[in-house]
Amino acid sequence: LKPSSLASAPCHPELCVLGRPPVKPTAAMSMTDADKRKEPTPDTEAAAPAKAEPEAKRLKAAAGAPDPAVIRKQVEYYLSDENLRTDKFFSEKIAGDAEGWLEMSLILSCNKMKAMRANKENVVAALEGSKLELKDGGVFVRRPANTALPKLEAKPQQFKKNNHHAHDGGVVAMFRNIPAEQSWVQIKEKLQAMLPPKVNLWFVSEVSDKSQCNVACPPFEGDVAFFEGAEVEVGSTKLKCEICYGDVLQQTLKILPKHIRDKRERESRKRQKERNRPIVLGSQKFVNVGALRGKVKEIMNSRSDGETLKPEGTDFKLIKALLDFHPKGPEKSTGTIGIKVAKSAQGDSRCFFLIKEGGAEEDVSMKKCIDAVELNPPYVKVEKKGKEDEEGAVEKAAEPKEGGAKPAAEE
Repeated sequence: LKPSSLASAPCHPELCVLGRPPVKPTAAMSMTDADKRKEPTPDTEAAAPAKAEPEAKRLKAAAGAPDPAVIRKQVEYYLSDENLRTDKFFSEKIAGDAEGWLEMSLILSCNKMKAMRANKENVVAALEGSKLELKDGGVFVRRPANTALPKLEAKPQQFKKNNHHAHDGGVVAMFRNIPAEQSWVQIKEKLQAMLPPKVNLWFVSEVSDKSQCNVACPPFEGDVAFFEGAEVEVGSTKLKCEICYGDVLQQTLKILPKHIRDKRERESRKRQKERNRPIVLGSQKFVNVGALRGKVKEIMNSRSDGETLKPEGTDFKLIKALLDFHPKGPEKSTGTIGIKVAKSAQGDSRCFFLIKEGGAEEDVSMKKCIDAVELNPPYVKVEKKGKEDEEGAVEKAAEPKEGGAKPAAEE
């Protein structure tokens, strides 16, 4: 702008700094940056409507609450004679307390308790009316009246699925704690005398510096059961046989001569081929155990939670027949009037439940049943033809078919 235009321009007081009237400060103008960043007060928070918990989340939490009956059964089992007879950890912890108290935190650290998402309050509520005793509001638990602990025994070996056939090619076993004055010769003589006729030991090792002796035997009917119960007496000492599994088996196989290992491989393949035969369970036939496992899975997946199997249906009859193979089959079958599919109380998996008289329910592991079937398959029996039947079949095959060519002698 030119100086002349500035001189002639009208004066606006609101734009002129010197001539601007004082402006009254308002509340909004007096707010500082700190005030603008200030968090809402509790009063303002209370005024805001509380956000309701989503309905789906609330229902899921309620549905996932652990069953008190299942918790009680599991905790009572942990402190039972049956478990403490082989549970070295819990047994030592209880024995280490003069009054026999066990920390509840140790119970809650068990995998099955974690799967149920059980906490101390759940356990205290579940044990109401139980004979087990609690202290300090559930911080400690113990057996009724500090009952004496059972004698600790060796825990039975737990086998993975692939271990069921670890000895198809012949059993490899071990004897421990052999007296210093005894040698492998005495063990071989005693064990050989117990074996079935025509079954001769493949290999017997020297007694090691750990007082152990390993043996390898060719396969025969019922060989695993035989060695599980085998016991030899050398001198005045009874030695119990132990079948080798896992790392112990692998270490033992390394000391076997190569020709013995090759024999085991050949026998194992032969047994696997023989085992891949049709089986019959109840009134149903399956090409092999794998097909049976698939059928059981199909039965479970085709049912919704809480759905019962029809007693007259083939699915019910199959599961009922499978139940006979369970290690506690007779006990579980007693009083069973129905079978249903439902979610397991020990996790998110599903399983079969046995419905008992009076409405009580008990879950059952079909895996244990099928594992038992795999160890002793109920093969379909093939009837052998008699000599007369075979001769008749040969004569029938030799007869010319109607309209067929005549024998050369008749032409």
